[in-house]
Formats: sequence, C-alpha cells, structure tokens
Amino acid sequence: MRCIEMQSIGRAAVTERPVPVREPGWALVDVLACGLCGTDRHILRGEYPSRMPLVLGHEFGGRVREADPDSRWRAGDLVTIDPNIACGSCDHCRAGRVALCPDRYALGVDIDGGLSEVVAVPETQLYAASGIDPLHLAFIEPLACCLRGMDLAGLQGGESVAVIGGGVMGQLVVQLAALAGASRVTLITRQASRRSLAETLGATDSAAPDAADRDLGRTYDVVFECAGVLDTVAQALRLARRGGSVILLGIPPEGATLPVSPFALVVDELRLQGSFLNPLTQERAAAVVRDGALNLDALISRRLTLDEVAEVLASDPGEGDIKYVVEPTGRPAVPSIP
Repeated sequence: MRCIEMQSIGRAAVTERPVPVREPGWALVDVLACGLCGTDRHILRGEYPSRMPLVLGHEFGGRVREADPDSRWRAGDLVTIDPNIACGSCDHCRAGRVALCPDRYALGVDIDGGLSEVVAVPETQLYAASGIDPLHLAFIEPLACCLRGMDLAGLQGGESVAVIGGGVMGQLVVQLAALAGASRVTLITRQASRRSLAETLGATDSAAPDAADRDLGRTYDVVFECAGVLDTVAQALRLARRGGSVILLGIPPEGATLPVSPFALVVDELRLQGSFLNPLTQERAAAVVRDGALNLDALISRRLTLDEVAEVLASDPGEGDIKYVVEPTGRPAVPSIP
C-alpha cells in the first residue's frame, strides 16, 4: 500500500508499505478521505510532539476492509474515526475528560494515521458514517473539536460572537454559532476572500485584524480563537467585553508564550478557556454532517492524491484556501447508500 510517511523533521514522502496485519479488536479501513490540518504542518516542522517514522493524518474516514468476526462492523461499512485513543480507566477518563488522559495517544500523531490507502484502527474508535458523502469524512474530526469549543462556550442564543481565523475551524465555528442563535457573528481574518466566504455561511459581518482592533474592541460576549497564533490570542482578549469569554481552539507551537494580565482577567471577569481535541463529540459531529446542517462543499479548496501531499504540507496554504482533502485510494468519492 502507499502512504505519506514522515521520515524526519521537515521530510515527508510517499512510501510503499505492507498492508497492516490486523490485531484482535482492531479493524482495517480503506481510507476514502483525509483532511490536511495545521497540526500536520506543526508535526512536520517539529513544532508538535510526535514520533518518527510516522504516517501522518488524523482527520479521516473510509470503508471497513476487515474486522473481528464477532464485531458490529462489516466489510464495506462507511465509518468515521476518532483518532484520539484514551485509556478509559484513569480519573480523567472516568469523568469524561478523555482529552486529558495521561496515556492518550493518537492516530497520525503517535501511531500511523490516515494518509494511507489502508490504516489499522481500534474498533472502539469507529463511528457509523452511512449516508455521508465520503469527501465530508475529512470534516468530522475538526467539526468534533469545534463542537467541544461550542460546548465550553455555552451559547444560549442572542450572544455577540467573534471568530478569529478564517481557516476550516473558523468557518465551521461561524456556522455553528449562527445555528446556535448568536445575534452577531463576526469573522476576523486578514484574507478578504475568507471574510467574504464567511458572510455567505452565516457571519453577519467580518473585518480585517487591524480594523477589528480599531472598531470592534471589547464588544463581544464570546471570542473563539481559531488560528493558533500568539497575536490572535492576544487580540481575542482585547475583543472580549467585560464578563466575556475567550475560547482557544487554535493550537500555537509548543513552547510559545504570551504575557497575560491577571489584573485584567480578575477585574474584567474574563474567562480564558482552552478547548483541546474532541472528547466524546465525534458521533455528534457525524450526525451534524449527516443532517446537512453545514455547508462543507464550500470549504473544499482542493482534492489531492497522495502524490501531491508532501509538496502541499511543505508550503503554506494558498491564498483563500480553506481545506485540502486527500483521497488516498484514488477512487472517486460518491455518496454512500444509507
């Protein structure tokens, strides 16, 4: 089988490997779609901890090729995969905080992931995806992360919401905030094309970062930071009104630090909340995609083969690009039959 293997920091290439040998309790999945994520670039650049050699890719799904004989899964089942594997028995897991499990490991980060024609996956990580366009399988994991952020924000309807970052996470949060009944949703990003797109997806308005600081400061009940850049984290704190919340969904490089005023946090009663991964939200995300509540096709910038991935990962996203979806098997993606 062919896969994208990260062989050292800064080096990833198409590699031929044997199809994995299936272990009991695991399934083999033919990967139909895998999204490229900013975290993949961080891993490749050595900015996010991982191991090598490693098959990258953690936003993926496909069809079951082989599973345990007594499994609920059968060959041909369309599935989405939660890449984050928790122990299930520690204090955090028992409390439902599986993202904080000290023994958690992840497909595409710690063990081989979905930028491959075939991947081995624990059956515990599979969720049904019947009725979903296979291309949309690449969105379920990032959407699950966004749903976690929405849960932490606790929108009740009527709030003013700012979303910083016009990539896939930001565009998904714009749509989710609109669906949650926010009275105002502002997308803040430097790229005009991304701002325009957000206004077709549910944003009531948009702004470039400089204009947001000049005209919009301290007016938002909730600010979602979706870029993972120190400057935008600082801006999120400037945009939140007194008593407001800042939800950090973007992941800055490991080791990056930012001065924060504890005085302002106390006096303004600001809530600064990190949101990590997709604890217990993968199935909900699949249901949202299946229901057609979101416009995902508008977010697909390019469909890639495995042969194009290494060059794309080594470069910054193109101007206006949102999501690159890789089809490792090379088969055309068509909607599955429920």
